[in-house]
Amino acid sequence: MTRFDSRSAKVNQAPEVIFDFATDLRNFSRFVPASSFTDLEFNQNSCSFRADTLGTVTVQLKEKIMYNKIVFTGNALLQNDFLITVFLQETPDKYSEKKLSFEAEMNPFLKMAASEPVRQFLDVLVKEIEKFDGWGKMT
Repeated sequence: MTRFDSRSAKVNQAPEVIFDFATDLRNFSRFVPASSFTDLEFNQNSCSFRADTLGTVTVQLKEKIMYNKIVFTGNALLQNDFLITVFLQETPDKYSEKKLSFEAEMNPFLKMAASEPVRQFLDVLVKEIEKFDGWGKMT
């Protein structure tokens, strides 16, 4: 299993608020630029969208540990299963640190080709998380 980790992101909300928001996948639509994807479908426990380079991508809520960890499972290119794990930790000032990991089975060629795009994806996602201010507003 190949794993990529993001840097930690500080979010000015308690872990409980982040957890409640992130475990409802309908809220994910606020992070997905409509111009980048088509066929967007969201419900509370899953979502799917079509990306030109990946085809249809599906994501489902797999596991949640109250206020600490959220695991999503997904599929892209009709064959590549992956996991995205969100780790939450409360900071001394009662805010949250959030870190993401992306895991997938990759052959050496795919790992070489996908490493930079996956790292960029995690970096963009962390930046969006840090500047997002709608955590308390649920869909």
